[in-house]
Amino acid sequence: MKNYVLLSGVIFLLVLVATATGIFYRTPGSPIEYTTVRGEYVTFQGTGLYRYDPAWFAIEGIVWDVINLFIGLPLFAAAIYLNQRNSLRGKLLLGGFLFYFVYVYLMFTTGVAFNRLFLVYVAIFALSSVAFFLNLSGINVAYLPAQVSARFPRQIFIGFTFVMSTVLILLWLGRILPIMITDRFPSDLAGVSTLETQGLDLGMVVPLLLSTGILLWRRSPWGYLLASISLTHGFMMFISIPAWIVVPLIQNGKINLIEAGPFLVVSLLGLVLAGTFYANVQEEKAL
Repeated sequence: MKNYVLLSGVIFLLVLVATATGIFYRTPGSPIEYTTVRGEYVTFQGTGLYRYDPAWFAIEGIVWDVINLFIGLPLFAAAIYLNQRNSLRGKLLLGGFLFYFVYVYLMFTTGVAFNRLFLVYVAIFALSSVAFFLNLSGINVAYLPAQVSARFPRQIFIGFTFVMSTVLILLWLGRILPIMITDRFPSDLAGVSTLETQGLDLGMVVPLLLSTGILLWRRSPWGYLLASISLTHGFMMFISIPAWIVVPLIQNGKINLIEAGPFLVVSLLGLVLAGTFYANVQEEKAL
């Protein structure tokens, strides 16, 4: 147990370093105008940790850092504390956050231009992967259906997983296929070398959501475990996504309503479902 707590503490400190540096680290410089090998005219950040990233991409990274620092880390600390007290909510919440950190910092490792925190990003997703499975071994999955109140809207959540999966598949294929056909990135993605968000969503999030929905429909205990992971990861994403939409809207008055609209709707519903799930976890029946 001490080694497990120590591992979680190390992850906490590494995420603290990554987020605080992303927000507060400053370097001399100014925005850089550049024409890429694809012929795209792009403004790169030119300063700070994300100085070699397109300005729009750097803003998303900073927004993510702010949310992870001021919302994610306090909740992660609470999950660690509750887990130490053998709380079922703590174990489920901790597992969800560890999955979330794997997702986020695998994306930072593969998507953000190389910077001095590269090894920190690698360490976070590597250690979070190990801690995720250690946490899983401490949950008695077979008893989970009895530990989640019947008041949890299981059918609604099953529908939500399928709808969210469909939204992600359709939206991201709508991004990917035109690029594959034309070999050109749209202007709002200019400057990046690949589609890491779309890749991780289709490769990690969609399979997680579909598996959760199918297993819950079959009333499998594993469906409840995957629901906790989906909803915890989703909770953080459903805060981040509206922020990514609002910040560019404030800055330049532009917004892609085709992509933004569905995400805003599912974000609101996802936040409600996440709160409802954890409110219906019954600690007194924990085994």
